[in-house]
Amino acid sequence: MVNKYLLILCFILCFILTGCLPKQPIATPTVKPSATSQIKDYVCTGEYDLKYEGHSFTVDYKGNFYLTKYANKSRMNIKKYNSQGKYITSWIPEIKKRKKNGWFSEKKELPHSEQISDIFADNESFYLIYGASYNNYRECLGHIEKFDLNGNFITAIKPEKDSYMGDSPGYITKDKNGNFYLASHRHIEKYDTNWKLQSILYPFEQKQKWYKKKKSNLQPISGIDDLIVDSQGYIHILIKNGDIMEPYSHVAKFDSSGNFLMNRRFSEGNDYFYLCAIEIDSDDIIYVLGVNYDKKYRIQKFDSSGNFITGWNFERTENMFISRYTDMKIDTKRNVYIFFVKGTIKKFSPKQ
Repeated sequence: MVNKYLLILCFILCFILTGCLPKQPIATPTVKPSATSQIKDYVCTGEYDLKYEGHSFTVDYKGNFYLTKYANKSRMNIKKYNSQGKYITSWIPEIKKRKKNGWFSEKKELPHSEQISDIFADNESFYLIYGASYNNYRECLGHIEKFDLNGNFITAIKPEKDSYMGDSPGYITKDKNGNFYLASHRHIEKYDTNWKLQSILYPFEQKQKWYKKKKSNLQPISGIDDLIVDSQGYIHILIKNGDIMEPYSHVAKFDSSGNFLMNRRFSEGNDYFYLCAIEIDSDDIIYVLGVNYDKKYRIQKFDSSGNFITGWNFERTENMFISRYTDMKIDTKRNVYIFFVKGTIKKFSPKQ
């Protein structure tokens, strides 16, 4: 008699050879996000109405929010909220306290205009740029104030003399080596960790010859509207041309010496998204925020070579849907924060 176990084994082999047994799924190893394996999917994890009509906006490494007023002489201040939108503290910039302590010489006359044009927070400190215009914008002055993350004043820095004549500083960022970058509408200044001027980049000089002119042979009204610096020291600037309602914005890339490398629209799908802000994470992944005429916002992610990774849309209902102060920031966990001029913050987080 044939062994019954041998018969069972024969039947199993027949089923396998004829494909009658279902195939077992192959286990997929878990891959942690890294420079070569990026998180692609994001979900909305919060919307916070801070009821504060702020303008400049930033987040620190813990995801705390910082907002400022634009140009209100009596209330030009900074407010700090935690990552859930709960108020923590606020403070007044030193320039508004009118202290004569030697680090900034105010003119006797009142400025034609003044503002806190940008703010920035790293792991330890908070920075702001103050700019003032005199003689109907023909003379512009500015300085940087440094605080700890609780608003305690540390020091103030005066940019290089006359480097901002006729054009106030408007944006500030920092690279991984601790170098600071200040951008005005028309140029960028690089400072070392001790705020010693290293170089000045003029991207719109005629010798650059990289930007296109309109058919009328008139140079478009070009200006720097945001900037980031990657881990290799490459500078990426968001440039807006022409009317604010026209989708002519693009991103230009320069090396650390100011040599032009490439110019990209960073567009995927709909070419008519007007770019509002750019950001970069620790893996040199570039995030671009755009908006179209239907008040639809789009966030897109690209690698350092400009290859598209992912993107997602969301909608807003405010009237001024295109604003210089519609901004985007990223924290160390790659949470994406979108700030709207009316004081609303929308948060997107990577799917777990």
